[in-house]
Amino acid sequence: MRPLQNLASHAVALIAALAVAGCTGLAGTQPTAPGAVGTQASALGAVTSPSRLLDLQIEGSLPAPVPLDALRRQRQSLNGARPQRAFHAAAKVGVWATDTNFNYLVGQDPTGRKTVTAVDLSKNACLSPVALKVDHAQNVWVGCELTSFSGTNGAVQEYSGAGALVNKYLPACPSNVKNCQSFSGFGYDSGLDAAGNVFASLDLYAIETCVGSSCNTTLGGGFEWWPKGDPEATPRLISAGPSCSPICGVGYMDVDGSGNLWFSFTGTDPSGNAAAGLGEVTNPTTNAKVSIVEPLGTYGFFGGVYVSGNGQTLNVIDQQSRKISQYHLPLSPSGKPFKVLGPTRLNAFGIGDPVSGAFNQADSKFAAGDTGGWFDIGKVPSNRWSLVASPNFYSGIDGAAYTPSDK
Repeated sequence: MRPLQNLASHAVALIAALAVAGCTGLAGTQPTAPGAVGTQASALGAVTSPSRLLDLQIEGSLPAPVPLDALRRQRQSLNGARPQRAFHAAAKVGVWATDTNFNYLVGQDPTGRKTVTAVDLSKNACLSPVALKVDHAQNVWVGCELTSFSGTNGAVQEYSGAGALVNKYLPACPSNVKNCQSFSGFGYDSGLDAAGNVFASLDLYAIETCVGSSCNTTLGGGFEWWPKGDPEATPRLISAGPSCSPICGVGYMDVDGSGNLWFSFTGTDPSGNAAAGLGEVTNPTTNAKVSIVEPLGTYGFFGGVYVSGNGQTLNVIDQQSRKISQYHLPLSPSGKPFKVLGPTRLNAFGIGDPVSGAFNQADSKFAAGDTGGWFDIGKVPSNRWSLVASPNFYSGIDGAAYTPSDK
């Protein structure tokens, strides 16, 4: 794979393609101004830090995993010094969290209030971590928005239950795309199937193919996956459609008991407004077929997707309404949830934004990372919610997962 030294040129093609497709809003951020295309593309090629990434997302030059107000709060929190947190390999972790702003995987006790360990993800080139999953072996899977500022971006990283790095899964030229010369992707989430295949959601990817001296760049959202959990294998691409047709970006994802992928996505409704929906990929490893199940406008802003109930219950977070829709699987197009959890609580200042989360082993509690800087923890039978804060939490807790989980 040729390193993406010309990332700015990919950004030019990306923004131009989105403009042609009528995608005026990227993942809920501000619309891209046509006259600023060159400036924004050049800025993307010059990203040097997570703070610069936030700046570009606030401007609308890049898609974002959280709404605009949350981006602004996260950017403001970076004005302070980065906290120094201690790692304890023998710690007993009950809930994991991603400190998105300061690049930590934070381990809390079972109450969620006390920090017992912290993994410095930046040492492993995982920057701006978002969603989490904990598998049946209690390994932790982290979606990283960035891994490099000079080339490939985005990754999935696997950590042991003690917080040690196990594997890295990096975007690469897919084996099922001929004449691929370079590939880059940005994503927030991951999922595993029963066979151990690893999937990464790509809110945005750029793939360059060349035949002779003629090269073409295709842009879109979708997934890359690695067979049987082999990080050295060449990944395969599942495209959800190029250039916002009809899906602009794949947000969060999980895998159900049948091995199908479920994902929240963003796009533009018939009126040209940014909106979110729910999609499915059937037979992703053999004959992938992408379909829209819940149309654009079902959710105000895409959020975490999590499969519980032994692979038979689908849970989708709407960051705007602060609610979690629960669906029985299989789910028919435009099917209705059998239960809606939430809304999660607001603090005294009216702030609250659940991003992504997971159930405990008994499926009796749900914990979501909140960009306000806390866990949103709900008791499922009673639908009672509380804010669980910690002195080591700051604005930018985008992911949470119990350990052991129900996976």
